[in-house]
Amino acid sequence: MGLTRRSLGELGAFAALIVSMHFAYYTIQRNDSLVAPDQRRELFYVRWLKEAFPSLKQYGVVDEGPIGKPQPKKPE
Repeated sequence: MGLTRRSLGELGAFAALIVSMHFAYYTIQRNDSLVAPDQRRELFYVRWLKEAFPSLKQYGVVDEGPIGKPQPKKPE
C-alpha cells in the first residue's frame, strides 16, 4: 500500500479539519463572555499530553490538575 496523491490529499484535509476544530475550541474557551474562567477545560488528549510531557503545562488552560480533576476554586 503506497501513498498516492489522492490519499495524501485526504490526509491533508483530515489534518486541516482537526487543526481547525482545535483552534475553534480554544478560541471559545478563551472568550470570557462564552466560558467563565473557572469553567474552562482542556481537551482530553491535551490533558494527557501535558501529563506525559510536563514542559507543555505552561500552554493552554493552566488551572487544571490531573486528567479530569479540576483544581479547587481559589478564594477571591
